Amino acid sequence: MIDILVLFRHSQHADEELRYTLRSAERFVEGMGKVWVLGDRPEWLAEDRSVVEQVEHQYLARAFRFKLPVRNHYLLTLLGSLIPEMTNEFLWMADDNVFLAPANLEFLRQVRVFEDLSKLTTRGRGIWKDALWRTYDTLCRLGYPALNYESHIPHVMTRKWVWESYCAFEDFISEDRHFGLLALTSIFNYRMQHEPFEPTWLLKEGQFLGLYKHAVVGATPPNSVAGMTGPVLLVEQVRQLTAGKTFFNFDDQSFTPAVRQFLHETFPEKSRFEK
Repeated sequence: MIDILVLFRHSQHADEELRYTLRSAERFVEGMGKVWVLGDRPEWLAEDRSVVEQVEHQYLARAFRFKLPVRNHYLLTLLGSLIPEMTNEFLWMADDNVFLAPANLEFLRQVRVFEDLSKLTTRGRGIWKDALWRTYDTLCRLGYPALNYESHIPHVMTRKWVWESYCAFEDFISEDRHFGLLALTSIFNYRMQHEPFEPTWLLKEGQFLGLYKHAVVGATPPNSVAGMTGPVLLVEQVRQLTAGKTFFNFDDQSFTPAVRQFLHETFPEKSRFEK
């Protein structure tokens, strides 16, 4: 059995993203244990603490004297990994990481990487891009691999990988939400250095679709659906794009009525994690 850790704060869509994410995990994650929600509590979350439990930041953050609420994802991942009753190996998820096909533990343990940053010719600018390249430059300077693992999918982690990477990079981690190092890229490159593994290239694998304000990621070939004009899609186009995929992700701007209809049609029944 493997528990699920969800880093969560209330969304602008009444927390509906998490509702469908948990319904998808219940249906498709084989060997799924308890769900731990670190952060805010959705109004609709079940009261049965044997299957799902919300943990407030302050319960864990007080040991480190972090400011509340904790905003930085690296620190949230660290705190989540320290939940006393959670399984040693756990599935790290965001509230918009939806499963569309069965996923057993062997499949989920494959570490999926998004891209090799050393092969990019331009860096781009913006808060998130700056954080990505800050992480890359720091890892390179310290002699670590520096692949980009910010892939918008669930990841299997262990307490050991999170704790040891935090200890190694503590001087470069910030309480600011957008500053310091990115968690996934730091943790998995740390692991690669000390426990070498062969990563799975997410886009080459072809099991992922991401819908974002400015892009559709994972469509093969890109933008191949008839009549598609961008990330604002009809529900029929969402069905076509997600066909054959295991992982589905979307940002706030792309959580449109069509995406909601698709998710409701795919996961119409309540999960045990809902009241």
